[in-house]
Amino acid sequence: MSSPLRSTSGPSSAAEEPLPLSLLEVERKELANGLTVLVNRDMRAPVVSLQCWCATGSIHEGRWIGSGISHLLEHLLFKGTPTRTGIQMVQEIQDLGGHFNAYTTYERTVYHIDLPAESWRQALPILGDAVLHPEIDLEEFTREKDVIRREFAMVEDDPESQLFQAALETTFLRHPVRFPIIGQIDLFNALSREDVVAYHRERYVPQNLFLVVSGAAEPDEVFQAAEQCFGRESRRFLSDTPLPAEPVQVAARYARKAFPSELARIAILYPVPEFGHPDSAALRVLALFLGESRSSILHQKLVEQESLAEEVEAFTFAGPEAGVFGVEARCAPERLEKLAARLREELYGIGASLPAEADLTLARRLTLARSIADLKTMAGKAGAVGSGWLLARDPYLKETFLRLLLGVTAEEVQRVARQYLLPQKENRIDLVPLDFKPPAHGSRGGTHPGSRLTPSLTKVGGGFRMLSLEDSLPLQFFRAAFDGGLLFEPRGKEGICFLSTQLLLKGTRNRTAARIAREVEELGGSIAADAGNNSAGLSLEVLSDQWAPALQLFLEMLLEPAFREEEIATEKRKQLSLLQAERDDPLSIARDLVRRSLWGEHPYGGNVLGKEESLASIDAADVENFLRKVLLTNRLILAGAGPVDPAKWQPVIVQAMASRLGAATTLPSPPLPPRLSQPVRAERRVPGKEQAIVEIAFPIPELVHPDQLALAVVGESLSDLGSRLFVRVRDELGLAYFVSASRFVGRQAGYFYFYAGTAPGKEGEVERILLEEIIRLAEGGLSEKELERARAKLISEEKMSWQNPASIMTSSALHELVGLGWDYDERRLHRLGAMGLDEVNRVLRSYFETKGYVVGIVRP
Repeated sequence: MSSPLRSTSGPSSAAEEPLPLSLLEVERKELANGLTVLVNRDMRAPVVSLQCWCATGSIHEGRWIGSGISHLLEHLLFKGTPTRTGIQMVQEIQDLGGHFNAYTTYERTVYHIDLPAESWRQALPILGDAVLHPEIDLEEFTREKDVIRREFAMVEDDPESQLFQAALETTFLRHPVRFPIIGQIDLFNALSREDVVAYHRERYVPQNLFLVVSGAAEPDEVFQAAEQCFGRESRRFLSDTPLPAEPVQVAARYARKAFPSELARIAILYPVPEFGHPDSAALRVLALFLGESRSSILHQKLVEQESLAEEVEAFTFAGPEAGVFGVEARCAPERLEKLAARLREELYGIGASLPAEADLTLARRLTLARSIADLKTMAGKAGAVGSGWLLARDPYLKETFLRLLLGVTAEEVQRVARQYLLPQKENRIDLVPLDFKPPAHGSRGGTHPGSRLTPSLTKVGGGFRMLSLEDSLPLQFFRAAFDGGLLFEPRGKEGICFLSTQLLLKGTRNRTAARIAREVEELGGSIAADAGNNSAGLSLEVLSDQWAPALQLFLEMLLEPAFREEEIATEKRKQLSLLQAERDDPLSIARDLVRRSLWGEHPYGGNVLGKEESLASIDAADVENFLRKVLLTNRLILAGAGPVDPAKWQPVIVQAMASRLGAATTLPSPPLPPRLSQPVRAERRVPGKEQAIVEIAFPIPELVHPDQLALAVVGESLSDLGSRLFVRVRDELGLAYFVSASRFVGRQAGYFYFYAGTAPGKEGEVERILLEEIIRLAEGGLSEKELERARAKLISEEKMSWQNPASIMTSSALHELVGLGWDYDERRLHRLGAMGLDEVNRVLRSYFETKGYVVGIVRP
């Protein structure tokens, strides 16, 4: 029988104060075969998330440990069953407007489908069939192993992945968390089809599976459907996979790994207890204090004040029978040793004095706000329920653990720092450039599915516009959207938009950057600045009972920014570091190569991050002049979403903006280069990488052009596991790990591009196949089925966005700013429903039946 679950126990402390909302309500039923079904009914949006969890991951691989067999099986479950092929499976989900995917971690494998609420009943049997009855054809097995070998190359090219993996291998000597989830290549190569079949039979038994459903679905209907889809599978013996005990660490460990990058990276890890230990909550709060926010100790001291690092983060990771507490940082190579010394100084000094009560209050609010934000979507809620059930058989574990966090005292934080952050427990790992020269003395050591929330537009006398949206979730969101991007940047000052927008976070006439960061977190909030190809913005989200002081702070940052020289220098350094990081990424290199080939010296040929020489030339006067031109004009859009009545916050904005905004300048329109009449090739060699990138780009018109929606349909039809590109290039030929299509859309022009990641030496063949598919596409167009599938996915994505009021407002503000109109999303939805195949194929032919395109190749 089913039962409602509600957590009533909790620690006796300040955490007994009620949370501002009940995070989840869950009903549970265990089927006769041992499979559990958990349902979180939520009618806020017409969306359902279906998630099938298997309590097996890379640490449970038994005699195949270290091979990545869990991850390989996850891939193969998409390749078909006795009743449907893999392509049919994916396309059936897409026809329902669904998004089908999966992921593997150390202790779980999760298969998830997010889709419109009216379609979950048709999707659930497909999910059950995939999980319970994979066919694992030998040909598909061989092909998918080749695909995953390309994924190995991607992991090898990612510096953060390499750093974290080296850190785990150094910290853990026996526990299988030391093995990468994807596996070790030699063990992976040794896996046979029979191994995978045996692993599935041993681990994918009903009592090791559970189903989580969150969204606009009735629990009784879900239980009935689950019985039909999963209940007929018989129990089987579940193989035991005991985890070896990790020996006590008695001496510090050190490792260094060379990597082709301009930057150095460092990680310092300490072993801590497994998940569920009484110290877990205090260790989590300690990580928050040290390095999980802009106001944290490590960020303020090492990034903002001392300029030793470009980025620093503290974290905890706790799994079955093992855990770590760690810090990671990125810096210039010459600063590595000094940074390491300062990290140690801060880590070992944290236990010397009690954290201030104000710091604890900040951590509590920040934790609460993040926990609420995690539950904005049905997928997020299903993930919270699933994690709780997997780890503790408690679907309310998120709330239970949150109460523990809110009750952590300063004395507990100090105690765990003293107990676990010890020199003899240190594991330091450096990831350094290939030409790095270490110092001479190196360091050791309702009942109906919900509908869309609708914004409202208000035009103010000063010319600027305000958007508002009311929602019940106790988070208040504010957004300022203004002109920006490549077109607005003066020649020789490339990168100024990104830099200027980030500087909005770095102080006002009355507040320093550190004070702003701290005040935002004390309000239970988060703040962000962004700049893209066409616009820029500032966003603030806080607990709704703090809206008034939050809005005052938000307006002060917009209207009274102070551009202190030290902050400009810090942000320039961080922006240069991002530029350097992009040079480590073959996809970013290919993007810049194609843009320069298409547009030459036109602003679209550049990078939003700018160039080293242009950033060096920017000073405070440049920033002030730029923001006066793009921000403080009557084109500014101010938006708010949340439970606070707009009649309360809009007058505050109107009063603050009175006489502050000037007239906007006309949209810059630098001349575009002549349209290409023949193919242009651009190639770049990047030594030290393990993959090659092929990108083929075709010019398209400006973002407000009526053809853009049809081009979006084409892009969607070519960008998933069931697309003709994926089937041909990856499934049939095994030539690439990823292959897809996308668009760059600008106010003056754009481009549509096809891209793939492949093995070095195969880029020529991939280019040939892509061009063949583009010709087929131009000559034959999409099929009716491809159109319907793409339409269903785009409509589904639109409905998914309805879950988050902040997303709705961000999109509405952008569309109003660029001329599409604040209600474009709604009009777009109607146009999608009415769009026919003739229109899509006409648009497709008009842009792809041309000899004027760019081929960009990046290879090692």
